[in-house]
Amino acid sequence: MMLRLDHASPVPLYHQIAEAIRYRIATGSLSAGSRLPALRDAASLWGANLHTVRRAYHELALAGVVATHPARGTTVVSAPGTERGGRARRGDLDGFLDRVLRDARARHGLAPSELIAALERRRAPSLRAPEATVYVAECSDTQSADLAEQLAARWRIRGVPWRVDREAPPEGHPIVATYFHFNDVRLRWTDRLPQVHFMAIGPDPGIQDRLVAAVPGARRATVLLCERDEPMLHNILADLSRLLPADRFRIRPEIVRDPEGWLRSRRSPLPVLFSPRLWGELSPEARSRPGVHEARFVFEPKDLDSIGATLRWIPRSASAGGVRSDS
Repeated sequence: MMLRLDHASPVPLYHQIAEAIRYRIATGSLSAGSRLPALRDAASLWGANLHTVRRAYHELALAGVVATHPARGTTVVSAPGTERGGRARRGDLDGFLDRVLRDARARHGLAPSELIAALERRRAPSLRAPEATVYVAECSDTQSADLAEQLAARWRIRGVPWRVDREAPPEGHPIVATYFHFNDVRLRWTDRLPQVHFMAIGPDPGIQDRLVAAVPGARRATVLLCERDEPMLHNILADLSRLLPADRFRIRPEIVRDPEGWLRSRRSPLPVLFSPRLWGELSPEARSRPGVHEARFVFEPKDLDSIGATLRWIPRSASAGGVRSDS
């Protein structure tokens, strides 16, 4: 299954993938039971990284469109033209929508997401206003970019990653930071503190699903958790301990300075979770190794909703919810 992604578009790649698959399901190109490409195959085929494809599949799974099974992979579970709960959507409306989608693509080259955006602009002229610029502060480029993408997926803003060890971001724009780095911001950007909005983050719930798939049937699996800073390691350990049930997983913390070198010398078959900043230092090849996972953190849904309401941002779509995406 080929997909054409626009890397220059402000729409996140994972959202483009999810929408393209939804379109194929809605138009009947993918029927219930159809198997989506495996993560690595899809990443290679579509020119995206593994993390992005995994996140797109997770969004579709949350919507009840697909289901992932360790043995069968990811398959379509909703038949075209059927809503969750089994209520049919066939008839004149389906035919009308199909014609609109075909005409939009044939006459104007519009993808479904572009058609939706055009309709929203027609309905609400205020959506033509430039997107607000928001600086997202974190301790690593990887974590900062991921959190910026989460904000931009929920709200019509341009998220700019910014490390807390740099000079303060330019004046005139809001700054979003996590409570993890309250003291860093307070000490380094003292004059800007009133402009900083702190948000809570927590471990991505998808971590548990990935580990269950990695060690199926294990009574109590040991998982290595790697980070180079000991206080941060124990902070992440505390958060993961609340997510991963103690009767199913035992988390063993490990200080790692050089993640690539550590992986090359590792002989243990145990699954390993890398902190976001160590994950950012790994090569794509290292990330794709079996048993290697990111201890990814995501914004708490209530904070993701409230920040936009506080700063009067425009929702990315009328039906958008809190981002709880996977990879």
